[in-house]
Parts: sequence; structure tokens; C-alpha cells
Amino acid sequence: MPMLLALRRVMMMFMLVLLAMTSLQGFAQIPDERNFPENTKRGVLNMSQYPDVLIDGKAKNTAPGLRIYDDQNLFISPTQITGNYVIINYLEDNYGDVVKIWVLTEIERKKVLPAAKEWVPQIFKNTNM
Repeated sequence: MPMLLALRRVMMMFMLVLLAMTSLQGFAQIPDERNFPENTKRGVLNMSQYPDVLIDGKAKNTAPGLRIYDDQNLFISPTQITGNYVIINYLEDNYGDVVKIWVLTEIERKKVLPAAKEWVPQIFKNTNM
């Protein structure tokens, strides 16, 4: 009987160590810097009239599926943004509605965004004929 208890304790310790080792791999996958999609714009956000927001003093509509990420890249609700004027990166859909908002860190504020690329249609050539 004492041998079974000792074996159970060893197995429990082994399982705890195995669980700890597998969960540590998840922390290694957190990126140090965020990569923003193409055509991301920068502005100063004022959330005083939500769901309409003021970005750079201009009223913009928000899309129904608006996602707001804080400086730690966590999803937050619009009521959690503190301060009237926050420097952000934002993404608009085809209708001009704001789809995603990222609250920037100090390091991200200093970086310059790449210029927005204009969409150009591609000419399709049928080579089968």
C-alpha cells in the first residue's frame, strides 16, 4: 500500500512538470511588436460620442464588428479607453467605417507608417486559346 501511494505521488509530480513545460511554450509565441495590416492609418481618437468616433477631429462611423485592441494587444470594449485623445492606428472597410483600432505604445508612436498602397486592377490574359 505505501508503495502505491509513493507511485501515485511520483506520477502526480510528473504530470505537473509535464503540464508546466507544455504551458510555457505558449508564452514564447507572444510577439514583441505588432504587425499592422496594409492601409492602416494613424490618428488621434476621441470616443466622446460613441458609436460615432472622432478621429483627427472628423466624425467617423464604426462598423458593427468593431475591434479595439489596447497597448498590450488585448481586446477591450469602447468604454475601457481612458483619456479623451488617444493616438491610434485604425483600419477602415470599403465603406469608410472603422473596423479595427489599435491603441499605440510609446515605441509604436515613434515609428512611421508605410504609405498606403492604391489598388490597381490586374489584367487577366487567357493563354489557353
